[in-house]
Amino acid sequence: MPTIRVDDDVYTWLQKQARPFEDTPNTVLRRVAGLNGISQPVAPIDEKGDTAVIMKQTAPSAKQLSGRQLNELWNVGAKHALYHREGTWYNNLERFPGALFDPHGYVFFATKEAYRNSRHVRIAKETNVTKGISSIPGYVRKVG
Repeated sequence: MPTIRVDDDVYTWLQKQARPFEDTPNTVLRRVAGLNGISQPVAPIDEKGDTAVIMKQTAPSAKQLSGRQLNELWNVGAKHALYHREGTWYNNLERFPGALFDPHGYVFFATKEAYRNSRHVRIAKETNVTKGISSIPGYVRKVG
């Protein structure tokens, strides 16, 4: 997967477009670009830093997943549940127990220490799992 660098203004804009605890920069860009079957234009930022919606979002052709939905559906019991379609990039878990989800399963972290000390995740501004969460011992496969 390619890596791109963005300046602080672009990163701030991406954060304002994101759905908390669900989106990654990639999912925001896919939504804004209409690559998810969703038509959502770029929302401009005014001088106060607020975004203005200039066009309503159309309904997606397929149900979008979220960590919260999968956490409930699969009765995982995480206090913080994050989802990424490829299972490689997440915001950082902040409440525990926590879980990282992809479309096929999840990895559960009972404590902050278990998450922080895992050699399978790289934690910085965000959590990166180079080979995807399905490569982590303890991954629970639920689909496929």
